[in-house]
Amino acid sequence: MPGTVVFLGAGATKACGGPMTNEILPLIVGGATFDPANRLPQLNQFLQDQFHVSPGTPQESYPGLPMLMSLLDTALERRQPFHPLWDSNSILGIREAIEFGIFDVLENRLLQAPTNNHWQLLQKVFPPPTQPCVVSTNYDLIIDTAMMFVSESRLPDGALPAYHCAISTDFYRNEAQRFGTLLKLHGSLNWLYCKTCGRLEIGASDSRKYLKILNRLVGPSLDQSYRSDGGACPTCASKLRPLLVAPTHLKDYRNPHLAQVWYEAERVLRESGRVIFIGYSLPEDDVEVIYLLKRGMAHLPPPSVTVIEYDPAKPPLANHPVGRRYRTLFGDGIDWHPEGLDAWLPMAAAAAV
Repeated sequence: MPGTVVFLGAGATKACGGPMTNEILPLIVGGATFDPANRLPQLNQFLQDQFHVSPGTPQESYPGLPMLMSLLDTALERRQPFHPLWDSNSILGIREAIEFGIFDVLENRLLQAPTNNHWQLLQKVFPPPTQPCVVSTNYDLIIDTAMMFVSESRLPDGALPAYHCAISTDFYRNEAQRFGTLLKLHGSLNWLYCKTCGRLEIGASDSRKYLKILNRLVGPSLDQSYRSDGGACPTCASKLRPLLVAPTHLKDYRNPHLAQVWYEAERVLRESGRVIFIGYSLPEDDVEVIYLLKRGMAHLPPPSVTVIEYDPAKPPLANHPVGRRYRTLFGDGIDWHPEGLDAWLPMAAAAAV
């Protein structure tokens, strides 16, 4: 029997108090404290010189993070200086500073993030004995945490989700049981990758909730891997680096582990009977994701597509830009809910598998 797939975007993280993409760069400049290689002063100087912003500049005056990352990636790909004063080496350092800042902002902002709405979502949409099936575009560990909380109420010792990539950490590899499927299309804060030998580790996050659930986890430290001297790969001793696809228009999905995740995401979408989108705005430049959805969901009629966004005005589908994009992709008659996740949850049982 076809099941339900939940698809999470940045709005799902926002519902737990996390930042949206356009909020991350001002937070990095204005309050990020994790800077092991002392790159933030260089980033601040670059933003001031090239984009006329400083720590006191209003958020709306900052360059969009996807645009900024795309410009940096273009300069690096073409091996050109961005400006006579900013050569390729300095641009690489700035890009790394932004990646470190993204990690720091998400960890700090989500350390005490409530996961109750994600827990309720899983309980209502995937009642026992059904196990959750989730596709996420987010790096954070909110849905990971919620899935493990649910697993502890259904399995004797709880279990990690099946990430469907070749994680080599002994704890993950040797665990006999998994709970649910979690496919993170853009990587994860707790995935550490060796570019030399291709090994993928699952690291220990600084999130107290996550560590409480994973008190048996023995793996590399994320904190160490974001330091300039990096954590060492157990296989070849090269530096482990976080596996994150940065918010840029030049997204690179060629990593073999992410390729496995994308393959599995298309499979579960193709076999689904219903897909519930939460907080994913379907941006038109997210071509790879849109292509995935068109291929994987071609069999679903519009009423089997639920879209949950948050707009206090609660406009009808045709009057909302996100709603119009979904209608263009999936047709009239999709199940449209602009009231947000928390308000939709009482109705979630109707979407259960």
